[in-house]
Amino acid sequence: MPLSTTSFATKDQMGERSQGAVPASTPFLEDELAAATRTIRNYCRWHIATAEQLTFRRSGPFAEAVWLPAMQITTLDEITIDGVTVDPASVEFDFDTGWTSLCGRIRQVKFTAGFEEVPEDIVTLTLELAAGALGSPLGISREQAGGVSVSYTRTSGALQPADVDRLAAYRLGWLP
Repeated sequence: MPLSTTSFATKDQMGERSQGAVPASTPFLEDELAAATRTIRNYCRWHIATAEQLTFRRSGPFAEAVWLPAMQITTLDEITIDGVTVDPASVEFDFDTGWTSLCGRIRQVKFTAGFEEVPEDIVTLTLELAAGALGSPLGISREQAGGVSVSYTRTSGALQPADVDRLAAYRLGWLP
């Protein structure tokens, strides 16, 4: 199931949020926004936003329960279990965790999931990660020139422990 390629934040949002310190015309800004979005999606293990139709396919030697790798599941659209079409209206599912009442050896489910709009905290983190990567493209966390020393709290767009905490509610496998 490929993840969406739309970035969580725009170049214009970066210009506005940074009050012009990182203008929309900054070289590589779009690349860093895309990289930050990928970092968040990879950590959370699903596309998060926006809502889109996805297809889940699995097969194996044993019948297994169907767990859809997403949150904010709004609809189950088409279901085939072991070659038999299943009425989506007859299936129980948890739209927050992706667990369903389905079980089978060969499973295919088309479903719609994701937040309609990118949550504000995800936009903010995307902008922070991109700004960190642009501000320290070589990953430098501290520099000193004579008596002046500058330390950076974020380097190269990497997730920090506080970021992981901020993403906990969006990461698959997390239950409130």
